[in-house]
Amino acid sequence: MMKLHKKYILLLASFFFFVSKLSGQAISIGNKAISANEVEQTFRRLLLADSIKKENSKAFLQNYVDYKLVIHAAEQAGLHTTEEFKEELNAYRHTLATPFLTDKNLLDKLVAEAYQRMSEEVRIAQIFIPLQPNASATDTLAAFEQILKIRGRISKGEAFEQLAKEFSKDTKSAVKGGDLGFLAVLDNHYLIESAAYNTPVNEVSVPIRTDRGYHLIKVLEKRPFRGKVKLAHILVSQNASMTEAQKTASKRKIDEAYSYLTKGEPFEGVCRTYSDDVNTRNKGGVLSRWYEAGTLIDDKITEQVFALREKGDYTQPIQTALGWHIFRLVEKKNLLKFEELAPFIRQKINADATRGSIARGALVKKLQEENHFVETPSAKTEATNNFYKDRLGQEAYLQNTLFSIENQKYTIASFYDFVTKQHRQLAKLGIPDSKSVNDWYNTFVEAQNIAFEESHLEQKNPTFAASVQEYREGILYKDLYDKHVLQPSLDSTAQVNFFKQNAANYQYSNRIWAKYIIADKRETLDQAKGMLQKPPYLMNRAFPNIYFEKDKSTISADAQTLLYELSLIMIKNRDYTVEITGNIDPEEKEEVSAERARLVVNYLINKGISATRIIEKDESKYKPVSKTDRNKNMRVGIRFYSNSMEDVVKRFNALKRNSLEAGESYFKKGENEWVDVLNWSVGEQTFEMNGKILWVNVQKTEEARAKTFVEARGQVINDYQKMLYESWLKQLNSRYPVKVNESELMNILD
Repeated sequence: MMKLHKKYILLLASFFFFVSKLSGQAISIGNKAISANEVEQTFRRLLLADSIKKENSKAFLQNYVDYKLVIHAAEQAGLHTTEEFKEELNAYRHTLATPFLTDKNLLDKLVAEAYQRMSEEVRIAQIFIPLQPNASATDTLAAFEQILKIRGRISKGEAFEQLAKEFSKDTKSAVKGGDLGFLAVLDNHYLIESAAYNTPVNEVSVPIRTDRGYHLIKVLEKRPFRGKVKLAHILVSQNASMTEAQKTASKRKIDEAYSYLTKGEPFEGVCRTYSDDVNTRNKGGVLSRWYEAGTLIDDKITEQVFALREKGDYTQPIQTALGWHIFRLVEKKNLLKFEELAPFIRQKINADATRGSIARGALVKKLQEENHFVETPSAKTEATNNFYKDRLGQEAYLQNTLFSIENQKYTIASFYDFVTKQHRQLAKLGIPDSKSVNDWYNTFVEAQNIAFEESHLEQKNPTFAASVQEYREGILYKDLYDKHVLQPSLDSTAQVNFFKQNAANYQYSNRIWAKYIIADKRETLDQAKGMLQKPPYLMNRAFPNIYFEKDKSTISADAQTLLYELSLIMIKNRDYTVEITGNIDPEEKEEVSAERARLVVNYLINKGISATRIIEKDESKYKPVSKTDRNKNMRVGIRFYSNSMEDVVKRFNALKRNSLEAGESYFKKGENEWVDVLNWSVGEQTFEMNGKILWVNVQKTEEARAKTFVEARGQVINDYQKMLYESWLKQLNSRYPVKVNESELMNILD
């Protein structure tokens, strides 16, 4: 998007909004009046946001009037009445409403709790008795009595491990006495995680009911957090279907690789020769994620990996379900500060269904009190009793009021309609209905309370109202600007003519093309040089995995929400490239991982994201993240890259302020002091100046000359747009006369 376009849309649309009743006309545009109070409050907000300086009040006033003139013209043209406009505004409004429909206090408590838990590692075992979410009262009671009976036997001294082997239906852990290994915070059901952290070592929790059934949790061990590790590995694949000869050959191959390492051969070279992991062997075996004790697939790996002390140390060969591995320590780091981890934790909590239900429940309870929720028990009973009965739709009871919010009534019929729509959606996604009548009723109550609150946010929250109004005006401005300025400016013939008429404005002075890095110390410089060798550059921005059901590549409702957020990130950050990696659990069909990745890629392309900004990978079964919860392996991973050096610079400066500057551009004399002292010849130069260390790679030098049209095109388009914009504003001024009480306004703005 062109610079002028950004200037008027991003700056003005972010702040110009209606905030008060008229208090005396200060500006009139056609038949529209704008009060001095409105202008003043807009100006004050811009000052507080440091978007303008007080001494620029005259420029602000002119830009403000021009902006409002365009908005008035758009409204007169009826652009705000089109269906396309309404859909875009409503979509934005719904997205914007999310943070306003959150119990912030509870969310802050959950974030603080999760961070505190991260400082400790907990190893647990479980006894699991399965139960369907919509199980009958009889089945529920039977499962509960069974789990209570087992706990009673443990209380009398019987071994938890033996009872787990005998009764637990978690086949993966039962054979190990229920041992699940170390938990990873935020990667497990909240109730199970809470039981693990709240139960003393060697004691057993009370029965815990999740959507899968009943659990007894025994805490086996607690210890301080050992940090996170970045690993590289050499993998020699092996599986149960291999012959004994093939297995022997696999063992011989990994031993041979290990022998070369012990003789001092570089890990990268040995990996390239011996590793069967096609995704990492040409990258020195480096795995893409950071691992905690609870996220490694095997306890043997956990113990040996965390025993590595120095970067570059490696393990002896370790056998897992995937084959034989040799792991090398790339990097280790301790728990980050709360301020650094809090955004990631908050994002994980918002994506966590178990914590989300707690947060939603607290929010709904609060809303019910604020908005005077009143339930009709007799109608609820009637709705429940008739839920599964055939209906003609004319029954009198359908119009009975289930509950009211403020003065708005919700009938039994509206409840049934809601469930019918949800059933259709589930059917489209291939998801069976596992909810009971009471579950559906509670879901309906929750949805209507939240929807009622969302529909009244403008009246209850001025900040939300202002943001919606900002976006409304921004859409109107953009649509009209595109029509009268942007689209005409893209006429290549008109651009060339404008260039010829103004050729004297497009000249080059003596200049160099150089890439530069300015760092606070040598270590920072060396690290930055490594990261900035070639775009795209890896970003340190986390995003939740997209999860799937076993052997399926169907997008769930939760995944739809995440994918929408992902598309917004990619639309907002035009320099971003996203890596989409399909994964399966080793027990799933091979082809599913590629299907999952392709599904996400197609979603992004359909949202307008260019295929050139998407990296698609099929990691198949080679990167499982959990050995205890197979569902977590059935995923698509998301990782961001950027073509902008500035995004890499932000990573460094987030850890230490002003530690790094970097860029690549043409430079001319007098632009800055280091350019002036630079040796203007092709090649790399490193020197110190003003307490900083600078690295500059001069790639070419040029003498002064006139620009060609191709070289000047960006500037030509900006200048041409400016001319078109000013001409268009003159036309609008003649159509909608503008009157400004400048003396009164300048007194207010000074």
